[in-house]
Amino acid sequence: MPGPAPQPAGARLGLDNDACETCHQAEAAQWRGSQHQTAYTEREFQRALAHEPAPFCRGCHAPEADPRREASGQAAEIGVGCVSCHVVGDAVLAAPGPDVAAPHPLRRDPRFATAAACANCHQFGFPDDRRRARPEAMQRTLAEHAASPQAATPCNDCHMRDRAGARNHAFIGSRDDLYFREALTVEATRPAPDRIEVRVAARPDVVGHAVPTGDLFRRLAVAVRPEDGAGARPWTTAYLARHYALESSGGPPIRVERSDDRPHPGEPPRVLRFQLDPADRAHPVAWEVRFERVESLFQEREDRAVVVGALTVAAGELPPPLP
Repeated sequence: MPGPAPQPAGARLGLDNDACETCHQAEAAQWRGSQHQTAYTEREFQRALAHEPAPFCRGCHAPEADPRREASGQAAEIGVGCVSCHVVGDAVLAAPGPDVAAPHPLRRDPRFATAAACANCHQFGFPDDRRRARPEAMQRTLAEHAASPQAATPCNDCHMRDRAGARNHAFIGSRDDLYFREALTVEATRPAPDRIEVRVAARPDVVGHAVPTGDLFRRLAVAVRPEDGAGARPWTTAYLARHYALESSGGPPIRVERSDDRPHPGEPPRVLRFQLDPADRAHPVAWEVRFERVESLFQEREDRAVVVGALTVAAGELPPPLP
């Protein structure tokens, strides 16, 4: 199955990405501009890579380059390209289907139509696992999927469909605003004049993993702010995320997960409760749920992380209770 660099010796058939695009023009047009194609060049990844310029990171985001050095040229431009997923071993890899005439060897493998095709780049441990008391997953999307109500639904049934349901190599995902919003239900209430509650749940009929899934630089920010008419007030914010602490046992500190309160499909909603100052009981309160991508987690203070990308998932205003 496909995987990150470095590739084993002889793992490539000798095709380059341009050859794929010449014959498969419709699929290439869909892939151009996708998160796969921009995996290495996107701003968020480049800013995070500047903090941790590790071969481990480059291996997944530029699998056609040597991960020991900065990717450049076509290897950087194509990110995760056609060849990254389809050219594995001595043939072009494809899911089961009808026999077709092809100018190259073709190997049809049933696993390519399942989560196994995505596993090597979307489920893996930390590069410093040998220093850990117990192995820990840096990404565990496949394990989340296997435990979800959508476990029998392959990844490509959701991520390789466009709005009309047609097969599409754009691989729709978290950068599609509407797609991301559809994965969650959000409800904000004011059960008392001085208390706000925000409930966030992953929709088990829509999503098959935690929201957000993937790397540890993604989170949901849930925030409230009293509106007193006297000017902008600061937001009070809580985070639904994989929460980490730094630990050291004689060497460089390592990140250890302390808790995970992201919404998971099939689980009860996450409920965030905010206590207001007594002076704000009579004021309306703005609320917001944001999907945030942060630059790094070097500081344990989550409120000090540098946010490099954000999407407002839901927002509103709760009036004060009637007298």
